[in-house]
Amino acid sequence: MTNEVLSRGPKIPSLFRRVGLSFLLGFALFVLGALLQGVLGRRSLTHISIYVDDLVLGVVAGLVVFFYEQRRHKAMLEKIAVISAMNHHVRNALQAISYSPYTEQAKQIQLIQQSVNRIQWALREVLPGVGDTPQMPQTPAQAEAAKDAKSQGSAE
Repeated sequence: MTNEVLSRGPKIPSLFRRVGLSFLLGFALFVLGALLQGVLGRRSLTHISIYVDDLVLGVVAGLVVFFYEQRRHKAMLEKIAVISAMNHHVRNALQAISYSPYTEQAKQIQLIQQSVNRIQWALREVLPGVGDTPQMPQTPAQAEAAKDAKSQGSAE
């Protein structure tokens, strides 16, 4: 796959398409209701009130679909914003890692550890619901530091 294919986001329907779909569904319900009433021969109401009833039904159904589509559109935009934020944070951290071979070894470890911490922060803070996942395994240096802190805490 090329980068162009990967960088292309999900196809989001335009406002015109969402309004058009809502109107078409409402109009289709109006026509269907009018045809059914004509076929069934309900003549107890006046001709005009039957069509007004169907028109109101069609408008209500169209509004319901429109508000549903608006909510879905908003949810999709929120997901895209989260993906964009994650992309930003992870790319920044990976850029630091990619430049680490050009620094001295002590600085390399520090840069990589800071980048790992940034990625972990992004996973914890940017992605919703990720706080429920188990902690990532510690590096040997982190495990040693935690053990030293525990032993110093119990010695006091």
